[in-house]
Amino acid sequence: MNAPLKKPLEHNQALQDPRNRTGTTINSTDALSMIEHGSELTLNVSTPVGTKFITTSKFIGTHSDNCILIEVPEVSSDDLRFFFQEGFWITARAYCLRGEGALIHFRSQIHHTIGEPFPIIVLSTPSTMQVTQLRKETRYEVNLSSRVIFDDQRMNCEIRDLSKSGCRFVTSPTSRPIQVADRVSLEITPENYNGPLIPLLRGIVCNLQRSTHYARYGVEFDDIGKVNVKNLLSKLKFDGIKLRLRNT
Repeated sequence: MNAPLKKPLEHNQALQDPRNRTGTTINSTDALSMIEHGSELTLNVSTPVGTKFITTSKFIGTHSDNCILIEVPEVSSDDLRFFFQEGFWITARAYCLRGEGALIHFRSQIHHTIGEPFPIIVLSTPSTMQVTQLRKETRYEVNLSSRVIFDDQRMNCEIRDLSKSGCRFVTSPTSRPIQVADRVSLEITPENYNGPLIPLLRGIVCNLQRSTHYARYGVEFDDIGKVNVKNLLSKLKFDGIKLRLRNT
């Protein structure tokens, strides 16, 4: 059997330590609705003798029989057999990137590990979960066609949410990867926009997630970015669903 794995969480790193923030307890139905399908989960497995094992997996969804479904993590077959046994307890952590952003903590028991035809793990659903707010202000949902500039490279992206201090943008999963702590500039390039020039949004990448269809990046703006985003926010209007750019 391999030694317990402590996998670095390079795909889901938060800029600020959530332990410095106060969490609230909410019912599991509301908490689970905050987790996007395909989001990364950090799993901390505890054996009956106290051995710990840390790895990551993907959230699939919930089952009507009051269960949580997750993907089988990419670990060795020995570790899978030893640490993911029915009855073992798991402490899980997931990020919600919408709105104010949140870190969701919960403790579940392994009900089943299914190998074929699609490997999944079935977890119990606790009655409540712990939710910790990550941001001081709300992020507004947008769909702004843009280009991200880094290391003298330009590639297409789309800004999906925006606040006074940061944003989230997505790129194709086949695009050149950007790393946490990279400095980037975002150039807004909306179609059919005839308004005044929109200044670049500058900042540093503070978290990233990869999925089948997107690579998602969270950015915290620097001082110039925070000034320029005020200009951008003043040009947005609510169309009943999302904020969109005005042409004037």
